[in-house]
Amino acid sequence: MGHVITLAQQKGGAGKTTVASHLAQAWLNAKKDVAIIDLDPQRSLTRWAEQRAEEKGLTLLESRDWRAGLDIRDARKAHDIILVDCPGNADLLLHTAIRESDLVLSPCQPTALDIWATQTIIETCRKEGTPHRVLLNRVPPRGKATDLTIAKLKDAGADILKSRLGNRVAFAAGIFDGLTAFNLSRTSTATDETVALRKELDRLLKALDAA
Repeated sequence: MGHVITLAQQKGGAGKTTVASHLAQAWLNAKKDVAIIDLDPQRSLTRWAEQRAEEKGLTLLESRDWRAGLDIRDARKAHDIILVDCPGNADLLLHTAIRESDLVLSPCQPTALDIWATQTIIETCRKEGTPHRVLLNRVPPRGKATDLTIAKLKDAGADILKSRLGNRVAFAAGIFDGLTAFNLSRTSTATDETVALRKELDRLLKALDAA
């Protein structure tokens, strides 16, 4: 049975699609069979994946409304990793995806708006009984904003991943053409950060399985 990871964040522009696409590539590089289910009406992840139609091991699955729960359960039986991109608003699709997930991941930039939006997802995951982690995203190289964000998130009871993604051009540079930082350069700070994130998530999923 595969693992379902839902990317959920109520604030737009937090980087859900960019994180999802890079995690998909990182797991593909690790020889995992990856499926993508895009429930976000903007369909950004779908557009990215459509550029990768010939990619071996990557499957874009269509899902709509009431079928979402069933589609996620079916995907779990056929793929190693299922990445679900959720709509930003707290609607039925968001709750369904969270309920069906092994883990919910919320990208969070070091801003007050991101923190407030993440708190809502944390509460939803608690109600659904689904493990949740915050990923610090677009982290600046210096400044107090990141430390303040961590403190505020911890006050809200958030579990924060050790891995973080910096504010790097390489993460966004190739998205329009269905590419990632891995396609632009075999090794870079962006790819190193993504691999570190993938490995941390692998360890976390293994620990959750054993719990």
